[in-house]
Amino acid sequence: MSVFHCPNCNHKTHIFGEDGATELANSLGVEVLGDIPLHINIREMSDKGQPVVVSKPDSPEVCCIL
Repeated sequence: MSVFHCPNCNHKTHIFGEDGATELANSLGVEVLGDIPLHINIREMSDKGQPVVVSKPDSPEVCCIL
């Protein structure tokens, strides 16, 4: 998980820190495959077995993943 997006105001908060995965990947010489934001739509769709990139491909959350 990369960042929390507030569902009310869309403010972004790095509750687990910032760029830790990127720094670790760089030190190991590997690529980061992607960052998944903490967002309610992603969680709800994942719980239903419907990834948000399939169920809501035009949603703002998808641009953060891809």
